[in-house]
Amino acid sequence: GPEEQRGLFGELYFLRECLNNGFDFMGILNAWVGPSNEVRDFQAGSWSLEVKTTHGNNHQKVHISSERQLDTSHLENLFLFHLSLELRQGSGETLNEIVDSVMEILSIEFASLNCFRSKLIEAGYFDNHRQIYDSTGYYIRQSLFYKIGSDFPRIEEKDIRNGVGDVKYSIVISQCTNYLLKEDDVFQSIR
Repeated sequence: GPEEQRGLFGELYFLRECLNNGFDFMGILNAWVGPSNEVRDFQAGSWSLEVKTTHGNNHQKVHISSERQLDTSHLENLFLFHLSLELRQGSGETLNEIVDSVMEILSIEFASLNCFRSKLIEAGYFDNHRQIYDSTGYYIRQSLFYKIGSDFPRIEEKDIRNGVGDVKYSIVISQCTNYLLKEDDVFQSIR
């Protein structure tokens, strides 16, 4: 559906940024666990990164799917990457185009390209459905990184009382400017 397509676009956008900034191909592909429905979209070693892709007005909310998604337990670094999109029919970068651009980068490493193709299938993206993804294009309105720390507005697993389950909540992302980080600082931390 449209929400899953935007979510995949956001994960691929972050992946492409990593690839274009000299990350080891297999290293960052192995860190991309979003297609496996892990708690966070990227995780390796002592860091994790969650990608949230939104569209719409400036009072944007990001939806957090569980009490563990922004929980920093057992992590040195947890980052939130927010990608704000504008959707357009017939213009902008489509899901197919971003897939193709990542494949082009990875084409010099056969094993990495095959790993990427497998992850796309796991994410529910199939080549024989390309026509579905051709009409909607995306323009990047804003891309921001946040460092998740002790006073970041969130719910953690330790905050949940016995008997409470299926915790889902939203964060008004415009209220989180104190936690902004530069892309270079994030890449340095996760490299």
